Amino acid sequence: MSKILKAVLISAYSTVVFQLLKTLIVNNTEEIIEIEYMIPTPGTLKKMEWELRKLKNNITAISMNFKMPKRLPTDLKYILKWTQAFSHYDSPIFKNGQEALLKYNCTYRNCYFTGDKSLLLDIRYFDAILFDVENYWDYNPILRSPHQKYIFVGLESADNFPVILPKYDSYYNLTWTYKLDSDIFGAYLIVLDKKGNIVGPKVNMEWINPMLPTSDNIRKKLLVKRKAAAWFVSNCKTKGRREVVAKNLSKELLKYGLSIDIYGWCGKLICSKDHMYDCLEDLENDYYFYLAFENSLAEDYVTEKILYPLLHYTVPIVYGGANYSRFLPPGSYIDAGKLNASQIASLMSQAIMNPKLYAEYFRWHNHYVYKEATEVMKACNLCNVLNTIKVKTSRTKFRKWWNVNKTNRTAAEARRSEDIASLHSYQPAHWKITAAD
Repeated sequence: MSKILKAVLISAYSTVVFQLLKTLIVNNTEEIIEIEYMIPTPGTLKKMEWELRKLKNNITAISMNFKMPKRLPTDLKYILKWTQAFSHYDSPIFKNGQEALLKYNCTYRNCYFTGDKSLLLDIRYFDAILFDVENYWDYNPILRSPHQKYIFVGLESADNFPVILPKYDSYYNLTWTYKLDSDIFGAYLIVLDKKGNIVGPKVNMEWINPMLPTSDNIRKKLLVKRKAAAWFVSNCKTKGRREVVAKNLSKELLKYGLSIDIYGWCGKLICSKDHMYDCLEDLENDYYFYLAFENSLAEDYVTEKILYPLLHYTVPIVYGGANYSRFLPPGSYIDAGKLNASQIASLMSQAIMNPKLYAEYFRWHNHYVYKEATEVMKACNLCNVLNTIKVKTSRTKFRKWWNVNKTNRTAAEARRSEDIASLHSYQPAHWKITAAD
């Protein structure tokens, strides 16, 4: 084939594509969406994006004539994992199929997970598409059906994974995160009453008041403790600067002859994952307090580390960006985000010296039970929502909802600034700062 003929064919092909795009743009049956939602793919899709940018000032047109195949109520709901974040490798949503939903007898088991974008003939046939915050920078689908639910998945802190692009403000239909006002529950823990009903955590959590006195059995169990505080930690330098708070607390505790035993990369004591059971047994038998410090400050970001003390008869000293009254009963913890190191050390010393006072921290055992919110439970929640929500929704002002608003951060940051200022005069030799794991 001659070069002239090739040039003619290419020119004709380009003209056809251009006219097709132009026709789409002026079609009255289209829905306008932002061009930034498109994914550049080899060949004509890249050319399509370029042409649309020129012709419609950064917006594109998607035909509304697309029709979903007729489905029965009992049909499978196909869920496409657009990105596969590394943190979910061992979770049910990382695995393809229905195995987890069937194995754990979820209320709804007609959801099918897949990471294969070509499983169905058209990507618009998927009932839902999951977008994980850990890979939110990936390009998004070029075509979108009005019938689909785009779901934002965020199990990692918004402080570490902020969403900054304006295009996402009304992009997602549903949210599935650790935040308590998410559409799909994704918190790390659940609170149950003594009848086994899930009662929390919640944004407007109502705790029983007054709570019954701590039982004699628990009081006796607490009498064997001999050490002030423990901390299991491997990330020694964090964005939330929890290490600063811990160092200053260690300084103040020395005044009372007390100390913090640090296990892991950031201390001298060893507690490997293979021997975690033994470490938690030591926590239950020996320690009065445990440092449940989060690595970043974000609203409602309370991870499974809070369960270490709660499930092992130890008082948590918490530090994070959450309003802990949503997660813990009053009088059951010490909030390092609201008190300075001197105040915390004083409270610890008073409780250690007075067994009756220390036992008051455990009144909640009469009324509540804490459990980890398993990945299977979260997958069940997702399938439940997809089967029960009928109205198409949209999370407006998404960035304001998800991102850490520095003007509204908790007192933890202010307290941290005070602690940083006092650090210059204290550098214990046993504190070793290394790179984060």
